[in-house]
Amino acid sequence: MKKALSAILTAAALLTSAAADVFAADTASDSFALKYTVNGKEVTVTGCTGSTDVLKIPSEIKGLPVTAVAENAFSGNADITACILPDSIKTVGAKAFSTCPVLNSITVGKNVSFIGDYAFTACPELASFTVDKDNPTYTAVSSCLYSRSGDTLLAYAGGSNAVVPDRTKAVGKGAFFGRADITSVSLPKTVTAIGDNAFSGCLSLNRITIPDSVTKLGKGCFMSCSSLESVSLGGALAAIPENCFHSCNSLKNVSISGGITSVGDNAFYSCTGLGSIYIPSSVTSVGKDAVGRRYDVRSSSSENISGFVITGAKGSAAEKYASEYGIAFREFMVKKGDVNCDGFTDAVDASAVLAEYARMSSDKSPLFTSEQKQAADWNGDGFTDAVDASGILAEYARLSSEKSA
Repeated sequence: MKKALSAILTAAALLTSAAADVFAADTASDSFALKYTVNGKEVTVTGCTGSTDVLKIPSEIKGLPVTAVAENAFSGNADITACILPDSIKTVGAKAFSTCPVLNSITVGKNVSFIGDYAFTACPELASFTVDKDNPTYTAVSSCLYSRSGDTLLAYAGGSNAVVPDRTKAVGKGAFFGRADITSVSLPKTVTAIGDNAFSGCLSLNRITIPDSVTKLGKGCFMSCSSLESVSLGGALAAIPENCFHSCNSLKNVSISGGITSVGDNAFYSCTGLGSIYIPSSVTSVGKDAVGRRYDVRSSSSENISGFVITGAKGSAAEKYASEYGIAFREFMVKKGDVNCDGFTDAVDASAVLAEYARMSSDKSPLFTSEQKQAADWNGDGFTDAVDASGILAEYARLSSEKSA
């Protein structure tokens, strides 16, 4: 009896959810058919067969309203250049249009109230979103997808030199995820938060300045940005989250301000281009494999980056971490000119002084710790300015000439 009941229920479910699963295109220019399922009295589009340039999803299929696009429905589709989501659509599933290599534009109907995570990520040609003016949940700002309030960027659309519009307060989860073509991003000083994996997989991103207004970075937000060479962390940040710069193997310069109190697990894991780091005494917590560690393919395990050095205060969390992993530790001693605490006085230090001077001249919060301020004040006048940078450069030139003599 139980088996018979189970068979009846299974059959009923099949009749409900798969009464028909293919809907042919109704235009002569298209050669495709939508795949879908029926749930009760509503239709969910699950994909398509064949090919089409412009995917115009119908409002109805066989008299039933089309209300949803399923997760991964069109992910990786190499034919779709544009998609029009009708007013009947309410939800768009996670990764629904991700990794579509030629997708250029998305039109969002007025009733779309939920768009899943990473729905439009890793689409290198995505240039514009158009959102119905009566949609209560979403809007388009500078052709990008935003929350209706217009203050949260949800999905970027545009060229390789991205300029985030003024008045943006947050860069949402995965907003730039997988945009391997993007080389630079300009963030306005109104941004206060950057979400999880916001820039993860931006393989060509080589420069970005995080404004002082940013108080929070999400997990993995710059993970696998393999072209990123330097980063300046805004003075308002209190923490560097886990996986933040994981596998940024071109990263050579990191400036950690004195306001940061924690560095999360794997924050700088496999940053093999980074030979040293100064961790100020304000940092009281350094997570697992946070810095100076990399993955070794041959042994399938983690190991120390050869020659890596951590500089910090005696008895600090930085020293404890270095001791735990057997990483070389150098006690920080104020040395005139050695602003980045790598043991040398060179052009990098002069550049850091000029950048700090520019920040303070623009009424921005200083990034230097008290120790770095002492090292930067080359002429001992109590200020950090261009005169100090010139003095440091002159000293670098003198030392270089002595070495070559």
